[in-house]
Amino acid sequence: MRDQFKVDAERTEALKTVSTRLEDLAARRRAVEVAERREDEWQAGIAEALKGTWLESGISASGMGGVLDQLAELSKSLQDRDAMQLRIAKMEADRDNFLVEVSAVAAEAGEAADDDEPEQLATRLTERLERGERTREAKASLVNDLQRLQDAREMLDAEISAHERRKNEVLSVFGVATLADVVQRDELLRDRDRLRTAVAELEEQASSELAVEGFEQARSILDAVDLDSLAIEKAEAEQRLRASDEAIQHQLIRQTRATDKLDAIGGDSAVARIDAERRTVLLEIEEKAVRYIELKLGIMSAGNALRLYRERHRSGMMERASDAFALMTRGQYSGLTTQPVKGGEVLIALQRDGRSKVADALSKGARFQLYLALRLAGYFEFAQFRPSVPFIADDIMETFDHVRSEEVFRLFGEMASAGQVIYLTHHQHLCEIAKAVVPGVAIHELG
Repeated sequence: MRDQFKVDAERTEALKTVSTRLEDLAARRRAVEVAERREDEWQAGIAEALKGTWLESGISASGMGGVLDQLAELSKSLQDRDAMQLRIAKMEADRDNFLVEVSAVAAEAGEAADDDEPEQLATRLTERLERGERTREAKASLVNDLQRLQDAREMLDAEISAHERRKNEVLSVFGVATLADVVQRDELLRDRDRLRTAVAELEEQASSELAVEGFEQARSILDAVDLDSLAIEKAEAEQRLRASDEAIQHQLIRQTRATDKLDAIGGDSAVARIDAERRTVLLEIEEKAVRYIELKLGIMSAGNALRLYRERHRSGMMERASDAFALMTRGQYSGLTTQPVKGGEVLIALQRDGRSKVADALSKGARFQLYLALRLAGYFEFAQFRPSVPFIADDIMETFDHVRSEEVFRLFGEMASAGQVIYLTHHQHLCEIAKAVVPGVAIHELG
């Protein structure tokens, strides 16, 4: 019974499904009929539209879609053609306007056209404009440099005027015509001051030794002294002094003998040993004192010899060093001089403008040139009086420019006439300078 109900339900459901499928089939058939009818209408419309045209008998209805697509592409191509023609027309108009403007600019600038293409003419004008801009910038830079140099010149003129005023004041004070005379007068004044100091010391010493209040009293006493009687008194005093020394020696001998006798009385040898040690110490002191005096006198003699040698040879060396320094600095410094200070002298470099600098205040390159000039002068001085030794320099011109290097090699060439000059370098351009300045130079390349 239950199976019968299930079969009936399934049958009913199947009938409903069949009914639904039949309805769908009918709807689809109606849709097909409508589509076929529309297709017939569309083909009739197409045939009617093509009637009287070249496509009436040359194309089927099914191929009409491709024709329509091509017509759509053709319409777009026609639009692109029109746009391109319009663009070409505008470009031609722009070209004509460009030609007119370029010709006008060329005529205004005085540039000949010479039947050139407008592009070439425009290129020439552009290059000319760039050159003009660069020229204008260069002019502005030169104007600024000129103004800066004029300002510097005004400052230098002001300094020169101040120095001239100061110079005239100094010349007026000293009553001379040149600064060299001022230096000589200054040295004379310094000598005068030293002499006055020495005189004052001697006056004070005389007053102190004569136990008077002032030198005038000492002078009056000395003026009243009879030199002959004073010499006699000196001789008598020396004789009394010698007699006193002899008496003292005799007393010392007597004291020593008495001491020896006293030492002999005692049975202990400690006193004799101590006395022997005392005598040994006194002898050592005496020997060391004599040795000290000998060394002191030797040092004083060596110092005097060095001072005399330096004073004898300094003028020639200083003149040669000044000339070499002026040559190496290309006239920036006119020479060298010295100035006395406490305990010695300092080296002064004289500038071309009249100013001076101590050696420690010079630049690094100027100090190198100064030391080289002193070495050259010393070598010349050494070679004049004894067999010369080689002069060796190791790349000392690293801070020198081309011109100063030429001057140094020229000086080396002069030194080669008095001895042998050896210069070590790893710069090839210095070898070329040496060949050009000193034709007989020998170049040795070390591997």
